[in-house]
Amino acid sequence: MGQRLRQENSLPEVAGVMEQKAIYEMLAEHLGEGALEFNEEGVEAFAKIDPAKIAAAGLFLRDNEQLRFNQLMCLSGIDWDGLDENGKGKSVAILGYTGEGVPETSDRVAEGDFGVAYHLYSHELKHKFSMRVRVSREVACVPTVSSVWSTANWHEREAWDLVGIRFEGHPNLKRMLLDEAWEGHPLRKDYEMPSQWQTVKLSGENLISQGSPAANKEPGEE
Repeated sequence: MGQRLRQENSLPEVAGVMEQKAIYEMLAEHLGEGALEFNEEGVEAFAKIDPAKIAAAGLFLRDNEQLRFNQLMCLSGIDWDGLDENGKGKSVAILGYTGEGVPETSDRVAEGDFGVAYHLYSHELKHKFSMRVRVSREVACVPTVSSVWSTANWHEREAWDLVGIRFEGHPNLKRMLLDEAWEGHPLRKDYEMPSQWQTVKLSGENLISQGSPAANKEPGEE
């Protein structure tokens, strides 16, 4: 019992819950120029990080005794098509299907960078922190953080699958929701929905003209 008390008393003291700005200042001191800015405008405050330093940032945030960010709650791919680096402009809607079930098309050339948002949480200290990185549409590649938080393995696969952002160093960057043979990335703003997948028609036009099995049933028919 006495040994256990001595072990508990030897644990380093922690400051408890910290504000995001204070967390950013600690991170900036560690990363130097890798910490680009802290943005408090808009709905959510976040730290903008140099993509090349994102794994180093993650390690510091996870292992620092005052921070202990042991959970990556969410990692999300972002398509900033239509918005400049300051968030000015008009976001472009994702193409879908017309009311007749025909895939929408567009001749517009997509512009704008891609990004990744990281939402962190410390179970021990109960504070949160958000980071973002930004890469050009031509590059569309960010270092993996799967060696920092194991949950990033699946999060990054999903971002690759749906937005087309590659994660350098990922141990198994395969699609997660779609078949490996699927063409394109459906959450990119310039993605055009297919009318057919292999032998399966995805255009609603054919279904509307034929009528669905449910629609063709007589009242009371099982």
